[in-house]
Amino acid sequence: LPLDEVGREQAQRLADRWENEVAAPPTVVAVSPITRTRQTAQPLCKMYGRDLLVRPGIREIRSGDLEMSPSVISINQYIGTCGQWMSGNLDARMPGGENGHEVLSRVCAVVAEVAQKVRDSEQGENGVGVLVAHGALIRVVAPMLSPQIAAHVGPQHFMSNTGTTVLEWPEGLVVASPADLLGALRGLTWNDTPVDAVDPRGGHPLTRR
Repeated sequence: LPLDEVGREQAQRLADRWENEVAAPPTVVAVSPITRTRQTAQPLCKMYGRDLLVRPGIREIRSGDLEMSPSVISINQYIGTCGQWMSGNLDARMPGGENGHEVLSRVCAVVAEVAQKVRDSEQGENGVGVLVAHGALIRVVAPMLSPQIAAHVGPQHFMSNTGTTVLEWPEGLVVASPADLLGALRGLTWNDTPVDAVDPRGGHPLTRR
């Protein structure tokens, strides 16, 4: 489904606040093939003159038999499988869908590709790669890539629409395989909040005094 009016306004606000609240201007912008992600990224790409890099590798989790099921049992099974992945059991599989290894492999391939394109650009190591993906996918994968983002953060602090998470690529990191990315990136923010200000108990971000 395409973005509704609220979603389009959120996408425009994301572009408007990017440099003040998120990061330097984007160098490469990758999106999943889903219409909503392309529409979310369009204002950002238009503002900075970037083309969309469409990559199926960052599509939403393929939940197989659970896809679009409204039943409580299916929803709990979906959440439970994601939880197993975040706890390290990547062998767990969505019924009729993907297991954790498959999800992580395809996402890491796109992360590595975007990072290489950024390094090969004029901005080089100072460039910014952007992936516009889906909430559940981000909640599952971000803690695997960054030790600063604890596994419980995603389930307790859902990503808001057009919320951003910033991961820093360490200087000198060379990725020969997707496994090289595990725990290799430094998490700076989660859902627009500095990671050290995210309340580990859930709820609202911690208030600094």
